[in-house]
Amino acid sequence: MNGVIYKTIGLGRNLWSLAAPQQAARAAGHFFSTPPNPSLRGKDHTFLDSARKQHRFVAEQNIIEYHWGPEQGPLVILSYGWGYNAGRWRYFVPELTAAGFRVLAYDPPGHGLVPVGRLNIPLNAAIIRTLLEIYGPAEAIIGHSFGGSSSVYALQHLPQHLHPRRMAVMASFSYAPRVFDEYQKTLGLWPSLYWRMVRAFEQQVGHPMEHYDFAMMTSALAHIEALLVHSPGDAVTPYAEARRYHNFWPESRLFSPQEGGHHLGTPGITRAVLDFIVAGQTPAQTERQERPLNARHELAPHFAGL
Repeated sequence: MNGVIYKTIGLGRNLWSLAAPQQAARAAGHFFSTPPNPSLRGKDHTFLDSARKQHRFVAEQNIIEYHWGPEQGPLVILSYGWGYNAGRWRYFVPELTAAGFRVLAYDPPGHGLVPVGRLNIPLNAAIIRTLLEIYGPAEAIIGHSFGGSSSVYALQHLPQHLHPRRMAVMASFSYAPRVFDEYQKTLGLWPSLYWRMVRAFEQQVGHPMEHYDFAMMTSALAHIEALLVHSPGDAVTPYAEARRYHNFWPESRLFSPQEGGHHLGTPGITRAVLDFIVAGQTPAQTERQERPLNARHELAPHFAGL
């Protein structure tokens, strides 16, 4: 959709809220959590046909699992971004399986081959958490954008023995309220409607919006080797989000390629992620975090740029 269409939708919700504020807020929340219609290309279908597929009801949601490689061996879980499909991983899977990994990707509701449905970070994280409980522990997780943020949140309240050894978090946002703010700006929602929508979401998930500070959550993940990959030219997720992750995640490595945009699909970036997952190697220009911020400090949000 272009900006005019989004503004038109937002105006309709705003006017609706004058007569029926609760219904308009529900409609705004529904639109926010409804993925775009899936669009798979021929090469995506060809790649997905190479997988062992399994339909599963996970965390009260219908998903499709894609399995490649041996049925035994170290596990790598792949979680893609909002509006993508598992074809996003077609350049990752062959090298991972050649290295002896069993690889698991999945389609959540409304993505890939799964029928339309609602989705948000807590729901996607619940899927990842359940997959780790079923198939884990994992050697590594690779998460892109929405999938990266979901992967970080999935580790909350999960026993440490099920945590991965390594994580690659690519072009992912670190603070959920910023995503809601962008949604408000994109649609031009009036403050009264917007905050009614936010409060309804908070009531649904059982947490205030500020709870979803994924960067601060990583302060407890010192046992996981982390590679953060984010291009300063990303026009979807600001580069500052990667900096926030890096500020809090002990011993994390930050790789900031100039190319790649939000998708980060260049051969060089793919090679860097694979080298990290397979052998723990990182590009020479990668920054290493040796003095992370204390997430428990009362001024931590200020220091981290919120």
